[in-house]
Amino acid sequence: MRSALAAAAQRRATRARSSSLSTVPPAETSSDYLPELAAIAASILYKSPSTSKAGRAVYILNSAAFPDAFEVDYDSLLSYVLARLPGEEELIAGAEYEVVFFAGGQPEGATMERRQGPGMGWYLQAYHVLSRATRKKLQRLYIVHPRTWVRVLVGVFGTIVSPKFRRKIVHVSTLSQLTVQMPIERLLIPPSTYLHDRRITPDIDVPYAGGRRAFGARHPLPKNIDTGQTRLPRVLRETTSFILMPQNVCTEGLFRIPPQSVLAGVLREAYDRGQQYIVWKERSATVVQPGMPQDLLGEVRLEDAYGVHLAASLIKTWYRDLRQPIFPESCYARFREKYGSAETDVTPEDLVDLIMPASPTSPLTITSREILTRHLLPLLSAVAEHERQNKMNAENLSILFSMCLLCGSDQLEDAKMSTLVRKILQAALDLWPQLREGLGIDPMAFEIDLLPPADPHDYEDPVEHDVHQTTSGDDLIETKQGHRIIMADVDSEPISPERVPTLPPRPVRSRAASLGKQLLPNLDVGSILKRKPASATPTADSAPAELDPPRYSTVFDGEGRSIHVADSPSSYAPADGFGPARRGE
Repeated sequence: MRSALAAAAQRRATRARSSSLSTVPPAETSSDYLPELAAIAASILYKSPSTSKAGRAVYILNSAAFPDAFEVDYDSLLSYVLARLPGEEELIAGAEYEVVFFAGGQPEGATMERRQGPGMGWYLQAYHVLSRATRKKLQRLYIVHPRTWVRVLVGVFGTIVSPKFRRKIVHVSTLSQLTVQMPIERLLIPPSTYLHDRRITPDIDVPYAGGRRAFGARHPLPKNIDTGQTRLPRVLRETTSFILMPQNVCTEGLFRIPPQSVLAGVLREAYDRGQQYIVWKERSATVVQPGMPQDLLGEVRLEDAYGVHLAASLIKTWYRDLRQPIFPESCYARFREKYGSAETDVTPEDLVDLIMPASPTSPLTITSREILTRHLLPLLSAVAEHERQNKMNAENLSILFSMCLLCGSDQLEDAKMSTLVRKILQAALDLWPQLREGLGIDPMAFEIDLLPPADPHDYEDPVEHDVHQTTSGDDLIETKQGHRIIMADVDSEPISPERVPTLPPRPVRSRAASLGKQLLPNLDVGSILKRKPASATPTADSAPAELDPPRYSTVFDGEGRSIHVADSPSSYAPADGFGPARRGE
């Protein structure tokens, strides 16, 4: 009897608390207004800069931003969170919206402290205090990376709270499945979501926005089809601008301290996919694609942005993934002959002949010389000017970048050549101001190259499709939408930019694979590198005539004595007669 009365009292208290909750937080001028709760709510629920395919506003609900329940009063936090949804005036005017709920939670790790988020009752209360217009105007709720408690919560909503609401819910297991529902490159996705998705699948398959834009592209410097002028790719513009900000260029260990490898791979994939809003933020320095609202940019936490060491890592990755390395293998013999001696110095005249665009004797390609003079040398020289703060001088930077500029068929030869490349690069950095003046390069040219292009279509890099490896550059055309397509023969049709294939495989960077291609052009290297699964039954070619039975094929009798089977197969798969049916006898 007492337990029943206590339960009834608890239900009355819960109903009283639910009725007292409000969707309107205190005014900012009020003494009850808590800025810390408003900042937490801004990271939990925010409006994505772009709309959905239907033109509706998209709101992101990030479960990884939920604070610990022992540190924050969730009843007080609820009004700050719900106030970020569309207001009554917008809803009455007919505004509809969608919500993408990233339910994966915080990334798990040895150094991460597990946080106790809100209980299921908090979500039920949030639904009950919403106005009728807020519920009706919600058209879709995408639940990405749903966990067990989320499925239980959805079941409660569908059977008890609102059966109609359940029809608006779409369960999505991975970001690759979310691409079928909406263009994810328009969403502001937090890094915690990428990390959780990478635990489920190794990459994100986007069926409508494929090709290479930044890393390993056939043409590393995109070209405007109207003017014919080349420009730095977007990844270099954003990362370089972020590094050279006064707050970041003095960071100790720049280009030396490695970032989290998984996030580096996520960003590499995001730039190739054409992710629109990648927020670079550290200290008070921020870099993002034009068009993102400043109030939203100010609300992005440092945990939901990318730092300076990730930017430095992407730059090195971009140079490492070039299809044609800056220093090709054909110049190795010439460099050994000219700079092989330790007493031989690299003179300014040698550097001019090496990097001058019109040099007839340079062993470097025209594209390599353009990349050196427009990006690498100005960047590293600007970083070396702050040596006293970042502890990175010309010698240290040359050591770090020397191996990124080489990719021959012999790894040992590349290691030997890196010493000479380091000598050349260090001399070029020490003499860069004089070289720039001698080459007639405007001192402001580097800063101009880092600015966003005047044409908005040129901000994103064009897509390159590897339809055929032998396609020449003359067969490529670029559309106004920023796509680069390959023209086929006269009798065939060109590839439509509206339906492009997914990301092609990365070019093989293995020295052994490159050498094998040179010696045996008709050899399929991919088939050799893949390991074939073991056969379930032995064949005459693969199985020996007599083989001792392995330990995993041992069978025990009723008294526990081992019975060795003479005809045990050499594979891990059990032979007929020794499967589960035989063990059940």
